Amino acid sequence: MKNLILVFSASLLVFGCAHNETKSDGVAATANIGEPTKFRMSDVAPEKPSEELEIIPTELNANVDKWINYFQGRGRPHMERYLLRSTRYEALMKKVLRDNKLPEDLFYIALIESGFSSQAFSHASAVGYWQFIRGTGKQYKLQINQLIDERRDPVLSTQAAAQYFKDLYTRFNSWYLAMAAYNVGEGRVDRAVKKYKTRDFWLLTKNKHALPRETDDYIPKYIAAKLIAKNPDKYGFEGVDYMPPIEFDHVTLNQPVNLRLMAEKMNVNYEDFKALNPKFKGEIAPLDADNVLGLRIPPGSYELAMGAAKESITDKIEYVADQDEIQPYKIRKGDTFSTIARRYKTTVAYLRDINDFARKKKLRVGQKIFVPDRTPLKEKRPELQAAKVYIVQPGDSLASIATKYKVSVNDLKKANNLSRKSKIKSGVKLILPENAVMEQKLQKNSSSQHKTKNQKVAGSGKKHKRNVASKN
Repeated sequence: MKNLILVFSASLLVFGCAHNETKSDGVAATANIGEPTKFRMSDVAPEKPSEELEIIPTELNANVDKWINYFQGRGRPHMERYLLRSTRYEALMKKVLRDNKLPEDLFYIALIESGFSSQAFSHASAVGYWQFIRGTGKQYKLQINQLIDERRDPVLSTQAAAQYFKDLYTRFNSWYLAMAAYNVGEGRVDRAVKKYKTRDFWLLTKNKHALPRETDDYIPKYIAAKLIAKNPDKYGFEGVDYMPPIEFDHVTLNQPVNLRLMAEKMNVNYEDFKALNPKFKGEIAPLDADNVLGLRIPPGSYELAMGAAKESITDKIEYVADQDEIQPYKIRKGDTFSTIARRYKTTVAYLRDINDFARKKKLRVGQKIFVPDRTPLKEKRPELQAAKVYIVQPGDSLASIATKYKVSVNDLKKANNLSRKSKIKSGVKLILPENAVMEQKLQKNSSSQHKTKNQKVAGSGKKHKRNVASKN
């Protein structure tokens, strides 16, 4: 087995750009193992507004009220979901903004852009927490390729967003215009300012063709979201089940590893491990340009990580998809991105993303690409043939699912190989224990019998009413 060397940096700032990580001499020769780099809530300085740049104004008007009403009404499920996720990233992202001498309130841009989901993906192929398109992401030094997409990393993408906002504010000298440009592009805002001879965002919105409707709504939507997030009780969002803040240690390796295997060796849930390292598109974590690999690991687990990493080294440096969600496809004559997207019930943007294709790249006959795997889950995983699968919904917990299907939490964890501290995410498929499947079948049969009985009673009742009516 190849020799794996793990190096733990002693500096606190673990969330600088990955391309600038300090390399220890231990990587080249002998292991130099010390304390891992850490991110702990106790290490984060108390919040204080930055005095380097103008504070983002909070103006109230009818457009802001409209969005407050939306989030309190039709958009309430979305806002509740965004709020519960927000606490996972708030301290971390606000620290990055503070370190860049930017107002911390820019944090709420990520709320309206992605709802704090690393998997957020727009029709325009914008990806991640801050919804960078490929070109802008690469412009701000985010690595995007077949194996890695740093737009999905909460630290690296926030660092890039901070630099982008600095540039936008320098250009427009207005936070509202800077945020509008973040939404629609600098060129469009520049042209609107020159044509209508105003730098007042609200005046621009009164001209129907100055900015797109989405951009007109962007600032009031941001203000509404910020007001609610800062004072949820005031706006009727009491009792939100907030997620705990993200915490981790950081380890540097000198060999690529299979993350699924490493998680298994560490006895941690793979989904939890990937949530700490979301920049990796699949199971394989390769070395970077400096021939090192930085990974975030659960707090206090560096000894486990050392042993697990040594057993998880891989020579297979290619995309290995999570949960078998893709399959290879060979391009045939007449194929286009649009026809393939329709055939596999997906979007052109998703096809380009999983294949790392730039917007202008064309398909060639005989070329092999990845497409979504639409094979039924039970065909791909025979062990599920006799099992019932539950898809986790927003707001679910292991306890609530266990209660719903009348099983114990321990049985649920055992069936899914979950550790004691494992958490579940919306959209994840859980295998229900055998007794849960039986219970559901019994409930279904009982429900069917009850329904049939009720239908008979209801039918006789209707007949009785018709007879009475005829007599009258």
